[in-house]
Amino acid sequence: MKKFFVTMLVCLMTSAALWAQEGKWGVGLNLGYGTEASQAFLGGRVLYDIDDRFDVVGSFNRYFKDGELKTWDINADFHWNFYHHDFFEVYTITGLTLLHQKIGVIDYKDSFFGVNLGAGIMFDITENWKIGAELKGQIMSDSQFVPLVTAMYRF
Repeated sequence: MKKFFVTMLVCLMTSAALWAQEGKWGVGLNLGYGTEASQAFLGGRVLYDIDDRFDVVGSFNRYFKDGELKTWDINADFHWNFYHHDFFEVYTITGLTLLHQKIGVIDYKDSFFGVNLGAGIMFDITENWKIGAELKGQIMSDSQFVPLVTAMYRF
């Protein structure tokens, strides 16, 4: 399963690079923490600018293993960039999430579907490189708060 998701992430990033239009696409890395999972994670993201005000972002995050517990999540978020400055933008986040947890080989396995709500800020480092931070809540049966930092390359 892990190889499948890594393969899918690489394919998604490659397709984004192949179809890149000037300033429309971006790929990046996430580093964050899930409070309910009590684990840090590392993930990848793909961003598409609909226009200057709206972005669509897909991400896959793999939480660092905690003993026998393995956790990952997939997110599809919509960003509304409500404040633009020359060097940064502030946005709100709404979206959907799927969180999956597994303990051992067959002891416990469960998936949680939920809604993402939050806000973020993205700083322009160069013309193509951006760094940012997000604070969002994943609202589901086992809701969690997810702060993260991200680095992104924009095509």
